[in-house]
Amino acid sequence: MHSIPVLFSLMAVASASKALHYTVPSSFKAAASNCTLPAEFVVTNFTTYTDKTDSSLNTVCFQYNDPDTKIQTTCQHNATSTASGPSKNRYACDNANIAFIYQTTGIAGLTVTERACSSIATAQFEASGLVTPELNCTDTSTGTLCVTKQKSIQGDFDSFEPVPPQAPTRRDQRTWRW
Repeated sequence: MHSIPVLFSLMAVASASKALHYTVPSSFKAAASNCTLPAEFVVTNFTTYTDKTDSSLNTVCFQYNDPDTKIQTTCQHNATSTASGPSKNRYACDNANIAFIYQTTGIAGLTVTERACSSIATAQFEASGLVTPELNCTDTSTGTLCVTKQKSIQGDFDSFEPVPPQAPTRRDQRTWRW
């Protein structure tokens, strides 16, 4: 009689974990055994604005949600944003464990990264995934406003790599801080 509840418990645990679209390095598997790895994400209310004369006024804004790790945050790039990482076009979200790159050339789309197992100090890996929003754009006298055709865009994380080093920042005119 005790084997039936145990069997149902095992089935519930197995069904709760999502299939990952990336390989977890063996060096990280021990740390990952005590946390939920990012598997998928949802982007909502994705909006861009491109100014006709001043590119510093260009914006990207959206809501981010990971249903597995329970991270919800706002992500935006605007005139006051600074790059976060080795790339000049990677920006942190309000939750610093999430970052994004939005580009319209090359590999066009929205790439989202999520630091894996952020509560573990030695966990220095991040998952990333790409979605390509379908946009409805409206030209105005000052620029172009684009919003997604669909309210929500679901994406899968399909890469798992070490977190890139931070880009050096200028502390004063003589020294660089890493």
